[in-house]
Amino acid sequence: MRLRSAIKMALAFQVSLTSISIVSRWGTAGIYPTAAALGLTDVDALTVSMSKADGTMSTEVAARAIAIGVVANTLLKLTLSVVLGAGPFPRIAAGGLAVLALATLAGLAVASRF
Repeated sequence: MRLRSAIKMALAFQVSLTSISIVSRWGTAGIYPTAAALGLTDVDALTVSMSKADGTMSTEVAARAIAIGVVANTLLKLTLSVVLGAGPFPRIAAGGLAVLALATLAGLAVASRF
């Protein structure tokens, strides 16, 4: 059993739920930066937090927050692959991650028009 990993994941989920609950009191202005910060560590916890929102948050805001978290997570992975990678890995990984980040940003831009 990997009890330590399970406890860490449970703590990450609880921190995410609590953070979103606290910042949602200030409206959407606090949701997006919090989503970006949470996305750096764990997009799964952010997704669960958005799905368990107390009903005061619209589905558009929740979806946008998840997308922002995904972009933040992708950019972190891109940076780590370039800084820590060796050989052809940084170039290949950075190319794929950059395309993923740009596609998600394009989706955010298009969705915000509607």
